[in-house]
Amino acid sequence: MLALPRTQSEAISFLQSHNIFPPKLVCEGGHDVLLGTNSARPRWRCHPCGKERSMRSGTWLEGTKLPLRTIIAFFYGWSQEYTSLAWCEKELKMSGSTAKAWNASMRDLCLADLLRRPKRKIGGPGMVVEIDESVFSKRKNHAGRVLPQQWVFGGICRETKDCFILKVPNRSAPTLLQAIVDNIEEGSTIYSDCWRGYRTADLEAAGYSHATVNHKYNFVNPENGVHTQTIERLWGSAKRRNKRQFGTNRAVLDSYLVEFMWRHNLGATPVFEAVLNALASTHPPRPQL
Repeated sequence: MLALPRTQSEAISFLQSHNIFPPKLVCEGGHDVLLGTNSARPRWRCHPCGKERSMRSGTWLEGTKLPLRTIIAFFYGWSQEYTSLAWCEKELKMSGSTAKAWNASMRDLCLADLLRRPKRKIGGPGMVVEIDESVFSKRKNHAGRVLPQQWVFGGICRETKDCFILKVPNRSAPTLLQAIVDNIEEGSTIYSDCWRGYRTADLEAAGYSHATVNHKYNFVNPENGVHTQTIERLWGSAKRRNKRQFGTNRAVLDSYLVEFMWRHNLGATPVFEAVLNALASTHPPRPQL
């Protein structure tokens, strides 16, 4: 495991070095503000002005109560996909409700990090985008009656590995065409199976090329080599995560898909590094007292 801060002072320095806490503050009067780290609740203080504020105020950690070392360990554990309720309770001494809340906060962070970037469609001229739809379902209390199914639509660019995943109300041709136009660059070549919702005439009218494989007979089209195995592997990865979480409650399925997409689109960037960058970028610390 990565060497993480062992003391509160080390944790503060770590968070300052990654711009999650401000390295320094100034007051309105232009005075440098000192951070008192000796107490259990460190505070910024301007001695000439007499003003002060909590160290966590004006940062992503405002309002949190966990010890800083626990928070950093949680960030690292989440980056490694360790943060099940059992792991958080055993390793971090977090209650189940606290662990749930922190995991939800990390999914919110993924969404904020994605939203701060300009929306970018995947694919483009000369690129192939595989598309497919899949169904996610959850058993009530992990047993017995199966709750209503939820269709999910996605695409992945073979060349860049960029992807999108989103919930759709159905698999009708108008629904899928709108999702394609919203998420795939015009001029892309689209590979799909032979589901009737993928109408070649509609796709070509929207500016795409379209080729198919009939999974009733072949995994790979023997005439032109078309297949959708890349997007099917993506579904496999997403559903393995879903299975580890014992199914995903329908109310938060969007946030789990956002997390999956955020992780997938990191490429070679270490996830822990990406978490720290996202914290600093989406919630830059307030630089003044």
